Amino acid sequence: MSHFKTLTQVCCLAFMLMSCATLHSNQTQEAVFYDSAHDDQNRAPASLTPPTVLKDGQKIDPLYMQTQADYNYSLGEAYSLNGSPQKAIEYFRTTLVYDSKSATVKLRLATEYLRTGQVSEALDLAQSVVDVDPKNETAQMLLAGLYSSMRFYPKAIEHYEIVLKNNPENTDASLYMGAIYAETKKYDKAIQHFQGMLKTVDAEQKPVIHYYLSRVYGEDTKNKKSNQMAEFHLKKALELKPAFTEALLALGSLYMAEKKDGKALALYEDYQKKQGPSVKVAEVLSQIYLEKEDYDSAYEQLEILEAQGEDPLNTKLKMALILVEKKMYDPATVKLKEILRDVPDSDRARFYLAAIYEQTKQNDKAVSEYEKVPSESKYYGDSVVHAVYLLKNSKKLDDAEAFAKAALDKKGDEPSFYALYASLLNENKKAPQAAEILETARKKFPDNTQILFFLGTTYDSLGAKDKVIATMKSILEKEPKHVQALNYIAYTLAEMGKNLDEAESYARQAAALQPRDGYIMDTLGWVLFKRGKLNESMKLLEAAHKLAPEVSVISEHLGDLYVRQALIEKARIMYQQAIDGETEKDKVATIKGKISALNPDTNRSPASIPEP
Repeated sequence: MSHFKTLTQVCCLAFMLMSCATLHSNQTQEAVFYDSAHDDQNRAPASLTPPTVLKDGQKIDPLYMQTQADYNYSLGEAYSLNGSPQKAIEYFRTTLVYDSKSATVKLRLATEYLRTGQVSEALDLAQSVVDVDPKNETAQMLLAGLYSSMRFYPKAIEHYEIVLKNNPENTDASLYMGAIYAETKKYDKAIQHFQGMLKTVDAEQKPVIHYYLSRVYGEDTKNKKSNQMAEFHLKKALELKPAFTEALLALGSLYMAEKKDGKALALYEDYQKKQGPSVKVAEVLSQIYLEKEDYDSAYEQLEILEAQGEDPLNTKLKMALILVEKKMYDPATVKLKEILRDVPDSDRARFYLAAIYEQTKQNDKAVSEYEKVPSESKYYGDSVVHAVYLLKNSKKLDDAEAFAKAALDKKGDEPSFYALYASLLNENKKAPQAAEILETARKKFPDNTQILFFLGTTYDSLGAKDKVIATMKSILEKEPKHVQALNYIAYTLAEMGKNLDEAESYARQAAALQPRDGYIMDTLGWVLFKRGKLNESMKLLEAAHKLAPEVSVISEHLGDLYVRQALIEKARIMYQQAIDGETEKDKVATIKGKISALNPDTNRSPASIPEP
């Protein structure tokens, strides 16, 4: 949407709001009024209370009619100021019952109609005023603005021309006409129009005309000198009016579009020093500084926004994040608490506060704040994961499990919550319940391969190898190149010692997809070991160990291979590395048994090492 389209569509409302006056200059516009149907303690002043209705046959007193009109008009104004346009319409319409010829009331009612989107009603009222008084400038401007907002540009121009004929010095009408020329892509005519205005308007209005000319040139992309002329007029506007913020921002935007970021930055900085501080410039500057990661400068501009801007919540959040980035956690916490004091349901501020507590190792406080993030928030999923992680690491596994279950109860349509809850059940030695939860998830999300993979690994912990393979193969039906499923099938078959040719096929497919993965390389090497292909197995297992020397099972596999190759000392070293990387006591005992069984004088292998 162009600048001129925006202007021509809203100018009518802006004009009305500025120009429509009350019937009497002594009416207050600050008081708060209430519906007269309510028996409350803030009724209209006694001087405006309508007198008792006259009896049938009595002659109506003109003073009574005027009093009724004043009373209803005052209530209409009050409701309008209080943001209740429908109520305002009701009372302005009632006013017309007592003063049906009032042009002021009709235009005031038209304003409220426009606010509620009843354009045709507003149009009819304005036209009725013009029909009686063609020289009513307010009505003519309103009609022109309405036709412009409806894109009936010829009709809009017609009414602007009437205004200018009666009042050649009406700059607004002339400006809006030029805007229509630009909106209808009559750029030459628009430029000629505004150039003509420069010759007639006073010095105070010239900066605005230059600004409009810059916008016309900016719209006319076919003009090779459009940017050059736009820059000229913006500079002229700022020369005549150095504090012209809109012109400054337009010039800076022009520089940014031309990739002259340094020039734009210097322009904004100079303005803030000499003419500022400006909230609008601070908004732009703070964003530029943030993108440049100049956090100190960004913070200075955000302080301006915090003091004067219209969105202090967002500004405080940005300031808090800068403080977090600078590891200034205490002042960041203060900022976030300020937000939550004023807006307790700010889920974003709540999440960031929890994150600070987590970063500063205040785990209980972090969990407490994460727990307050509502389930409908976009931060809820991350809040649950972080809270569960903190509880688990604090050895509060039951609390973590309960937290995950509560999250699942609140949002049963979130697949990741099923996996999270099941992982905690598994860790809490409740694999059957984990499998049950994941089977529920499988039915609910049949195409979710993450759920299927986790279900397969859970069946593995239950020793249900056939279900493991079946589940992993169901993943491959949906995603044939799922590397982890291919690898898991291959390794499971190798451990079972069955269908080793099939296992090798799956392992080679996985290795082709991720040739530099130590685990996948280990699986292929282990399958080959099981098939008796020891030389090829050694190359792969040694390469896998080089990629992941800290992984216990890879060291153990290589140790088993070295035993088969009668490389006893190498095997002893690998087994020791496997012990160093292992955390499960039972597994450590098994590997120590292999070391004890080693006999450097013979080629006999420990009984615990599988035969190829």
